[in-house]
Amino acid sequence: RFSELTTIRRQKPAAFRQIVELAAAKQTDKAFAKLLELGAVTETLTDDGQLYQRAADAYLSSTKQGKSALLVSPTWSEIDAVTEKVRETLKADGALSPDEHTLCVFDSLSWTTAQKKNASQYEPGQRLRFVRQSKHFDRGDTVEVVAVIENGLRVRRPDGTEIDFIPSSAAASFDVGQAHELKVAAGDWLLLQANHGKEFINGERVQVREIQNGRLALVDGRTLPSGFNSFTHGYAVTSHSSQSKTVDDVLLVASSRSFAAVNREQFYVSISRGRERCHIFTDDADLLARRVTDSHERKAAIELQALRDDLAKLGFARKERLEEESVSPAKEDFRAVRPMRDTHAKRTTRLLPVQRLTQVAEQVRRWMGEDPEPKEVVAEKVTEKVTPTESVKQTEKVHRSLREEVRQHIEQHRQQRQQSRHSHGIGH
Repeated sequence: RFSELTTIRRQKPAAFRQIVELAAAKQTDKAFAKLLELGAVTETLTDDGQLYQRAADAYLSSTKQGKSALLVSPTWSEIDAVTEKVRETLKADGALSPDEHTLCVFDSLSWTTAQKKNASQYEPGQRLRFVRQSKHFDRGDTVEVVAVIENGLRVRRPDGTEIDFIPSSAAASFDVGQAHELKVAAGDWLLLQANHGKEFINGERVQVREIQNGRLALVDGRTLPSGFNSFTHGYAVTSHSSQSKTVDDVLLVASSRSFAAVNREQFYVSISRGRERCHIFTDDADLLARRVTDSHERKAAIELQALRDDLAKLGFARKERLEEESVSPAKEDFRAVRPMRDTHAKRTTRLLPVQRLTQVAEQVRRWMGEDPEPKEVVAEKVTEKVTPTESVKQTEKVHRSLREEVRQHIEQHRQQRQQSRHSHGIGH
């Protein structure tokens, strides 16, 4: 049995709950207006970093009060900017160790399986992180792409040895990404971006207690495995990544540099992460109010049409379907069968056997050793649904008769086609 959730219960304050309910009902314009009324929107400039500093101060104020808090932004560029302000303030307060370690971490490119199989997609310097055991690599191994070779890659292991690797042979076993440097100190919060067995979960936030020989010991007593490098700072996350999280205070950072990524769905997900309150930081409240009413689906459709228009201006027109110069055997058989329909018979007597006829034709072709028809051709034969009104016995009688006619007709048609090919020198 299934139940429908009709009441939002996460948000405790009634005013905040009403705002989230409006956003859930796609009335994001009213939800944003309510936030303005409550003074939950801070508008300030971004030029001198003031916007990100105010957001960082709000985050640290909540955590100092013993509350759980989360900074959310639509883009990673703003996440990096506000994270920098948070860490600068933590250092100044002595909450972060001044002894920083620069680690090389893995940043996934989120490639599809099809992309990973295509060797021409890769570039030297990219990293492959293996999430499963494969023929040449263990789970957790990370290797560097050295060169693209014919049908494959040459990769370098951490010990410096190189090996040729065919990505299409194990595309489900690894992730593709880039390496970048991340400064980490004792006291830092990190966001894990991959699973490692059952002990470490993708999306989990952990705090660093100390760093020894490149190994990260955590406050909760665990230690990140050697070679595990899929993490980033854990003070701010994207709206998409925040979906599984619930905190006391959620702080949305969305300046004009990220407005292209703002939409109705993103706004709802972001503000609904908080239990007690939500606060927005932006440099243009009026424009943001308009952006949060845009639907992601509508935006995608508009962008697709704009892309088509741009391609048309460059001379790329949509290819029209042309009449086939050479007709496949399956198509010829279909055209041969079509005229056999009895247009004077009753509707049910006429169409019901035709539906079965498509199956019979396929059986006959297999009997003749030919390939079955494509599904598109079969679908084309039957253009309307029929509700049987005759007895099974009568229908089967018509079907048997038609099957025999089809078999004879196709055999005759096949012989004619072979004679035609021989007359043109085909098959010698």
